[in-house]
Amino acid sequence: MQNTDEIWKKYKKTKDDKAREEIIKHYLPLVKYHTDRIVSGLPAEVRHNDREDLYIEGVIGLMEAVERFEPERNLKFETFATKRVRGAIIDALRKEDLLPKHVRAAAKLIENAYSKLDAELGRSATDEEIIKELKMTKNVFYDMLNSVKPISLVSLDSEIFNKDGDKYYFEDIIGQEPVVLFEFEKNELKGMLIKFIDELDKEERNVIELYYWDELTLKEIGLATGLSESRVCQIHTKIILKLRGSFRKTENER
Repeated sequence: MQNTDEIWKKYKKTKDDKAREEIIKHYLPLVKYHTDRIVSGLPAEVRHNDREDLYIEGVIGLMEAVERFEPERNLKFETFATKRVRGAIIDALRKEDLLPKHVRAAAKLIENAYSKLDAELGRSATDEEIIKELKMTKNVFYDMLNSVKPISLVSLDSEIFNKDGDKYYFEDIIGQEPVVLFEFEKNELKGMLIKFIDELDKEERNVIELYYWDELTLKEIGLATGLSESRVCQIHTKIILKLRGSFRKTENER
């Protein structure tokens, strides 16, 4: 591909089909990367049967991003396109309703417990406090976290914020270049996120940094930290449900 800026200028000025095709072809690896990352967290039967369909949905998201991108906004296209690509894949998964109702109910139960205790304690609750609130054993709690991991990995249950018709998912906020911070309520969201991360314990913070900033898979995080992949997944799921409970409380207060 010739100079990217020149191709963008040509396409935005002339809507030349060849320039559009070059841009899409150049960014197809981005679609594959995000498809593979999302699919890696899904149940085995979904990984096997639906990967190609989800890749196509991601390509459609990429095509939409190409049409809507405004180079003059001084925002990297990869950042802008990532939201569209991931959103297209996630929306396709949500429409298929792949997860049983009891799994969604379990996720909501934990999320609500975090939200309730967050309000009462003025901080994020510990595992022991959540287990006490839910009136269950430690083993049952961690088994429940394992059962809801597909929700936490692809945000199937619901978006974290919805403003003016645009949906914002967790990686829009936590990712290396969080799109949502460019689009609305930058200072408030940034402050909430900093406070949330500051309250994580060392193990939790390590997982979230490796997953969202270093973009390692859960398996790679396990190898880097000496934890099992299952344990890393539990920690990640717990963080996401904590964050969703915290942000949902704030959204309800608006």
